[in-house]
Amino acid sequence: MSTVPGTYKLSLEGYRTFVPCPLPPQFSLTAEVYRQVEEAIYLLGQVEASRTLLPNADLLIYSSLQREALASSTIEGTIASPDELVLFQVSRSSEREAVREVANYGDALAWGVQEISTRPITTNLILGLHGKLMDRVRGSHTAGRFRDRQNHIGTRSRQGIEEAIFIPPAPQDVRELIAELEIYINSQNEESKLVQCAIAHYQFETIHPFGDGNGRVGRLLIVLQMIQLGLLSAPLIYPSVYFERTRDDYYRLLQDVRESGAWNDWIGYFVQGVKEQCKETIDFTQTILKLKTRLHREIQNVRRRHSLNTVLDVFFASPILTPKNISESGNLSLGAVRSALSDLEELEIVYEVTGKKKGRVYACTPLLDVIFDR
Repeated sequence: MSTVPGTYKLSLEGYRTFVPCPLPPQFSLTAEVYRQVEEAIYLLGQVEASRTLLPNADLLIYSSLQREALASSTIEGTIASPDELVLFQVSRSSEREAVREVANYGDALAWGVQEISTRPITTNLILGLHGKLMDRVRGSHTAGRFRDRQNHIGTRSRQGIEEAIFIPPAPQDVRELIAELEIYINSQNEESKLVQCAIAHYQFETIHPFGDGNGRVGRLLIVLQMIQLGLLSAPLIYPSVYFERTRDDYYRLLQDVRESGAWNDWIGYFVQGVKEQCKETIDFTQTILKLKTRLHREIQNVRRRHSLNTVLDVFFASPILTPKNISESGNLSLGAVRSALSDLEELEIVYEVTGKKKGRVYACTPLLDVIFDR
């Protein structure tokens, strides 16, 4: 029998806030959801196997970071093009704040992955993620700090709290609730590891601990928790892509848990998202392998074929590089690299990103087309 996993509490300001119960919740998975969980676990194993098919897994990680950043930010209404994001990665500047917001997400995820290699997910790590995410963008004055004001969730932007469909816990309750969530994330729990990720994400979004950036930090934590639990070795899938495609269901099912304890519906949806993104990563790996074969075939009859093949192989580890990067990774002279890049430009396989004569940076066009699904 479903029960509401929380209580209503009148805040000091007089708002009827929803305070989630400590985890774990009391519910039983249906046979269908349990089957889906097992399928998702199998597909996560297939993702790890796919990683080994590539000569260098860095490209798979780079792709996941970029697609996750774009999709997660799009959910929040922050739109940036892949070309803008690539140029920002090179120059670290943009005329549009939205581009920095998207880039910040990728930077925060990369930072979080590095951090959890030496320490678990903690309150301080969550604050650190928020600090990275909000660096030099709107809301930066609260970066890395829990909210000190009441927030709310409505059906449209700028909707008053009186019309809110959900009012999270009061500010003075946030730190204790996050501390309880930290305990759950780092405990030995009976639930399947993937189910733990679904539960923890619900709890974080229900606490809604920040004035801005809750959705993005929450989605960062999904990937980091999956890595911490051993479900992934790196950020190889991008759940935000699925959430962005089905955002109405995402918000509705989170609210259904709060209102009626509909855990199976939420977990079934969450697991389905993981399954779909696993399949996309597996398909992406095969696409990359086929692309590499095709590009090498295209340059079979080109002069300086050896150096062109070597330069191409370096791009398949990282799609955006300087001539010096390529020279060092490919063990080629700078002269040979520049000649190869010139040939690859004529074949429209690479292009120069900055438009400058000095400090040039090159990107592999077909690779970026695949990564960003252009």
